[in-house]
Amino acid sequence: MGHSIHRIPDRQILVDGKPHLYFGGTAYLGLQNHPPFKDLFVQNVSKYGMHYGASRKSNVLLDIYNKTENYLANWAGSESCLTMSSGYLAAQLVVQTLIEKGHTVIAAPQAHAALCTKGVIETKGWVELEQLVSKEIAKNQLMPVVLFDTIDFSGEQFPNFKSLRSLSLDKVILIGDDSHGFGIVGENGNGCFNMLKALKPAKLMVCCSLGKALGIQAGAVFGDKKDIQMLESTPFYGGASPASPAFMATLLDAREIYSERLEKLRDNYRYFKSMLKRPSFFTHMEGHPTFEFQNTEVVSSLNKSGFVFTNFNYPDDKGPIVSRLVLSAYHKKEDVLQLTNCLNTLLG
Repeated sequence: MGHSIHRIPDRQILVDGKPHLYFGGTAYLGLQNHPPFKDLFVQNVSKYGMHYGASRKSNVLLDIYNKTENYLANWAGSESCLTMSSGYLAAQLVVQTLIEKGHTVIAAPQAHAALCTKGVIETKGWVELEQLVSKEIAKNQLMPVVLFDTIDFSGEQFPNFKSLRSLSLDKVILIGDDSHGFGIVGENGNGCFNMLKALKPAKLMVCCSLGKALGIQAGAVFGDKKDIQMLESTPFYGGASPASPAFMATLLDAREIYSERLEKLRDNYRYFKSMLKRPSFFTHMEGHPTFEFQNTEVVSSLNKSGFVFTNFNYPDDKGPIVSRLVLSAYHKKEDVLQLTNCLNTLLG
């Protein structure tokens, strides 16, 4: 059952009038209610206004977009970057453009809905994916495209990308969704682009939402200059309003806040792991601040003890209930201690 709340959840939320500690959601750096971050945004709204409704191909161009995109590309380690008003749009821009160009586009198991659209072949398992990719390569036509989530919560991808390594990557275009990685994993939170580049795929593009770790309502695509220019030449890109310029400016101005909050998140992560007696109870990707489990009794006991976290049926309403504990930079050390004490008692 869901909880209806009246404001964006922070480290504490009220359920039936009682405060509960919140260990859910995707605000990994805990920025939505972080005063210095909000102050930056308010300053940038004063400077740039609320919204810029023109096309990025208009003859009047706001320079904040190029500045921010150069900064993002530099951070991620790609040659180039473009931004759109959401991660969903950014992913759809890439996928639909490649389908229109005639590529066979195959989605890996557990690929995010933002990557899947009409014309994408969805797969149930990695063996099926490998067979489809080999079949496409054998045709010797346009290179097949493989869509996947860099952080897929199963451990198949990040941190070692073991499933991708079994493909003939020199003959494959890889499109990763790094929404749960960019801002928190990798060196300085630069996400998975460099890790994937090291696998030497024929071509690589990474798209992501900037709204999870980074608290910015926008999406980005990272790739080679030529590929980004190809995406920018589409009617899809030209016809959409860009992200708010105030958000773009905030992204640019918040670099110190981002690195300081990432350090705080990593402290919480290290502390949680050091205090947890039974880590094997969880499905966990080393280096990512999420811990999944399936156990309704533990869910119920944690709820009774005053904790709320992510709880959902996966992969659809008929699937089992999967629970996810999410650590954030907004958690205090005592919040983490309270949670681990409770878990240690419950798990024995």
